[in-house]
Amino acid sequence: MFNLKQLFATAMLIALPMTATAKYDLIESQSKLVFVSIKKDSIGEVNEFKSLSGSIDKNGLATVEVDLTSVSTGIEIRDQRLQNHLFDTSKFSTAKVQTEVSLDALKELKVGESFHRHAPITLSLHGIEQQLIAHSDVYKLSENKILVISAKPVLVNANEFGLIAGVEKLKELAGLPSIATAIPVTFKLVFELD
Repeated sequence: MFNLKQLFATAMLIALPMTATAKYDLIESQSKLVFVSIKKDSIGEVNEFKSLSGSIDKNGLATVEVDLTSVSTGIEIRDQRLQNHLFDTSKFSTAKVQTEVSLDALKELKVGESFHRHAPITLSLHGIEQQLIAHSDVYKLSENKILVISAKPVLVNANEFGLIAGVEKLKELAGLPSIATAIPVTFKLVFELD
């Protein structure tokens, strides 16, 4: 017997955009989170975090978690000092970034196209949550893969996250006259449709 209710339910499911149930997962091997530290007023060093995880859920909530124990400066003792005295990884082993992404805008992109985002992000670091602004470009690399890359660095101020005491300790341990407390951060994040 013909069931009008079942037919209507099936039609509604077909009409839903594919992104309504879509979830994107971060591809760690293709993603990077880089920060620049400046010491003695003029010596810059490029550093990164080696371990990232994240996703964009079916509602468009993007989350990236940073393993702070994976900080990599190229010098092991410096990595340990950052972990122990700046990030205090025994208590705060991860940092988390969250923002909203328009799944409809992603769906409308053709492969090779991009759009610019100027959006608030929430950074949770050292037990403190702050809102920052991120400028990024979103590229559709393939039908199931997107790239989110910083168009401008995000400035993270140590003072806003209770990290000044850690910076002072690093200065003391390294015998440095100064370490910058405003740190530019850039990112390249690749997500794949689950």
